[in-house]
Amino acid sequence: MNLKKILVCPDCDLVLDYSAPEPGQKLSCPRCKCTLSAPVEDSVEKTMALALTGLLLFPPAVFLPLLTLDVLGLESSGSIFSSARAMVESGYLFTGVAVFVTSMVVPFIKLLLLFIVSVQIRMSRSGKSTICMFRAYKRLDEWGMLEVYMIGILVTIIKLLHMAKIQYDVGFFCFIGLLSATLLSSFFLDEVFYWSRMEAQAGQYLSPEASSVGSPAAENGYGR
Repeated sequence: MNLKKILVCPDCDLVLDYSAPEPGQKLSCPRCKCTLSAPVEDSVEKTMALALTGLLLFPPAVFLPLLTLDVLGLESSGSIFSSARAMVESGYLFTGVAVFVTSMVVPFIKLLLLFIVSVQIRMSRSGKSTICMFRAYKRLDEWGMLEVYMIGILVTIIKLLHMAKIQYDVGFFCFIGLLSATLLSSFFLDEVFYWSRMEAQAGQYLSPEASSVGSPAAENGYGR
């Protein structure tokens, strides 16, 4: 039995018939003008390439020194990993663990999950595990704090610009690349297309309620 696809506006809860727009076009809610769907051309390939780029940049961005500060002849440098470790060793256990989790563990797992999901979709090998991994990616999406760490670096640079000589190390540029790859992978990720491809490849039957695009059911119920 063919069921008509519907979507629910996440802002005003208006129920609409779903008509997939073409890449480059945007589907908006007629009542509140919220963007409901904006297909991205070659979303899987672009997302997969950016996720792989982020994974390759991750080790140098995290473990290599970001900045070297020279204050009155005294040099000091540090990486993301050494910063988290120094906080723990100084007694700031919660802060150190929070920095470690949000700046290292979560971003790495997010990129790894996104890369695996993209590869499986590209190779038409999606299954229940693919859906579970994409759900996990969506859950972790709120816990990555690379942007917050970048703001902290910029604040440090601005405050010490006239007090110390600042040298930008390799880790800093790798971190910029990692942050860019992470943000761009989220930008090029077409969630509606990903869900539809996983559904088709896994061969699972979804209820109309679970296939509502843009609603909590679409994020939490796909593949059930």
